[in-house]
Amino acid sequence: MDHPDEETLALLALGEDAGGAETAAHVATCPDCQAELAALRRVTQAGRGAGAATLERPSDVVWARIATELGLPEEAGAAEAAPGAAAAPATTAPQPTEERPARRGWRRRVVWVAAASFVVGVGGTVAVQRLAAPSPPPEQTLAAATLEPLPGWQAQGQASVHEVDGRRVLTVDLPEVPGSGYREVWLMDANLTRLVGLGVLSGTEGQFDLPANLDLREFRVVDVSEEPYDGNPAHSGDSIVRGKLT
Repeated sequence: MDHPDEETLALLALGEDAGGAETAAHVATCPDCQAELAALRRVTQAGRGAGAATLERPSDVVWARIATELGLPEEAGAAEAAPGAAAAPATTAPQPTEERPARRGWRRRVVWVAAASFVVGVGGTVAVQRLAAPSPPPEQTLAAATLEPLPGWQAQGQASVHEVDGRRVLTVDLPEVPGSGYREVWLMDANLTRLVGLGVLSGTEGQFDLPANLDLREFRVVDVSEEPYDGNPAHSGDSIVRGKLT
């Protein structure tokens, strides 16, 4: 029988059942194949160890979540990861009976096995860390408004206030409409006599951090205006849409 190809030996080094009984019988009696397989297994162990060297054993709760994600029995995952488990004894690779040039593809096989082993080791570590990390809390919607068009305009949009990492953020969604200037977002009081400028709305969606001390019970009207390029920071008086946060 010919020597197994590089992919078969690489898969055997990774613990896969590749090549069938005939390949296994050949490898068991071929010193050259055994030497290469032993070397590839050392690469595999090194690659897997790189991702797990500093990983602490997760708690039983984490293992339960891992078992659920992978569809495995919880007891199996915990047993395999228990500290102090005996490591598989190292094997000494038999030496080839005669010197001969390395088979074609050896370097590529080593690189392939090392990369696959590293992915298994580091990928497993990252997966455990992600499962162990608490999920971020969902964003809390504090208020929302429908933005209705004012005379002379046909646009309609939505506005909402969310709490993000302890900050209040106003999100405005508004389709673009033809105009000669730019659009600016404001918060106004119920009488439309006092207002706070939040910034320019570019595109169809914008997010604006609200001042920490701004009272949304007082300034609850969202207004989007068209502003001319005249250098005047005051409201132009030409509002495109407006709505009240509730």
